[in-house]
Amino acid sequence: MSFDLVDEPWIPVQRGGQQATVSLREAIIEAHAIDDLAPPRPTMVPALLRQVLLPVVIDALDVPRSEDAWAARWTSGRFDAGEIDGYLDRHRDRFDLFHPTKPFAQVGGLASTTGETKPSSLLVPSVASGNNVPLFSARLESEPPALSPPEAALWLLHTHCWDTAAIKTGAEGDPRVKRGKTTGNPTGPLGQFEAVIPMGRSLFDTLLLNTPIHPDGLPAGDRPHWRADPADATWEERPPHGLLDLLTWQSRRIRLFPSHGADGPVVREVLVCAGDRLEANHDLEPHAAWRRNPRPRANQPPVTPRRPRAGRRAWQGLDALLALNPPPDGEAEASALIRQAGDLLEVLGEDYPLRVLTAGVLYGNQSAVVDHVVADLMPLPVAALRQEQAAWELLVGVVTQTHYLSLALNGLHAELRRARGGEPVPWDRGQRPDAELIQRLDLQVRRLLTGLQEQPERDEEAEWAWQEAAHREVWRLAERMLDAVPPTAFAGREDPAGNRVHRPANAEAFFRAQVAKTLPNRGDPPPTLKEAS
Repeated sequence: MSFDLVDEPWIPVQRGGQQATVSLREAIIEAHAIDDLAPPRPTMVPALLRQVLLPVVIDALDVPRSEDAWAARWTSGRFDAGEIDGYLDRHRDRFDLFHPTKPFAQVGGLASTTGETKPSSLLVPSVASGNNVPLFSARLESEPPALSPPEAALWLLHTHCWDTAAIKTGAEGDPRVKRGKTTGNPTGPLGQFEAVIPMGRSLFDTLLLNTPIHPDGLPAGDRPHWRADPADATWEERPPHGLLDLLTWQSRRIRLFPSHGADGPVVREVLVCAGDRLEANHDLEPHAAWRRNPRPRANQPPVTPRRPRAGRRAWQGLDALLALNPPPDGEAEASALIRQAGDLLEVLGEDYPLRVLTAGVLYGNQSAVVDHVVADLMPLPVAALRQEQAAWELLVGVVTQTHYLSLALNGLHAELRRARGGEPVPWDRGQRPDAELIQRLDLQVRRLLTGLQEQPERDEEAEWAWQEAAHREVWRLAERMLDAVPPTAFAGREDPAGNRVHRPANAEAFFRAQVAKTLPNRGDPPPTLKEAS
């Protein structure tokens, strides 16, 4: 059996507002005419970019060595079809998904020490497999999905990036197998941080926005896995040889077992064994934001990648996303690609419709199961990518103000419960009012981001409109809580220690003062709005 990833359609995209599936060759050569990648899972976007699309473009055309070289490629508006065609034709045999000896991103002839295989559901986190049994799943592990070649290719790349940790099937020929298993496996490389992916108005733009500038070029030994010797069952712990090695990192030894289906090959059986082990590399990793540790503990690196948080919108992390020039002892540092986009502001233009996809996986039970998948796509004004710009100060202020409004609202809620003789809701249990506030403010923040993107010069009006909207939403929730206070609570309740009386009136007054301090610029609209009215 054979499935040629170079010319067979397998990459889901959006083109002209319509869903389509294209080959690897078409995805790159026609990237300027393709709106976006459109796989069935958002976590497949970074997997496609890192494992295939970016490495092909960089390896075929070389990495830009200066901002001028990057700008020249950007201005050209499309990739050189002759260079891409020649590159893919030279390496076509390594892009066969079912090649008998060197299948793409797999190990030909890989076998377990017991001779057994696993169901294809092992590649798909949302399908029952071993201990990873999603709630409300109607499929049993004994009924694995029949993956078509395009589906199998997507989940293969996804597994290399996001696979769970812990025990993996022992591979025949792996000297570190014990009792048919390999233990101590970390998650896939992207599972160790929240991926920050800049997205453009076309796939061409997205690929360039994700192409880092390397003044010294790439090391001589750096290459993608399809230009290296085919892997075998052995694996190692090592740093990456360079950018191409990092992007196409083979974190698992995998083999797909195709069989004949009604409409062609299908994959129902797989093997997923231990692969090369890697830690996030601060100097090389382009898609991670970072947290600096001023006083790292023993065996803790001074800089660690930022991890995703469940229930958190991407804009709530704008302060870290826009930490472009952190002080040496600062807590946050933006990703290399976001900082690079700020350096290229004159090339992009302040009104360029930049978007940022943040994607991450939260694991549970020793990282052996998937608990949550976190993904969000938001517009990001290019004008905010330099700290001296007013847009940067405004967006960082939005995050800070949202934080303090949440604290004020939760404090009012807690104090009103005390005034009624109750206790505040514990921070780790129950629903607190700030969750609804964030939900209400989400639309307001996204409108603000879009407006600043289209008209960055109207930052004063944008700030006034934001603070008006934030004030309105936080008071809607506060008034609902105040209206629910019974008359019996107006006299207040004394705390058990007898040091304080909790009264609704005092709680309201304190809340009012906190909101006024947090939103100081609301009230009279700026002169430009007055003139327009």
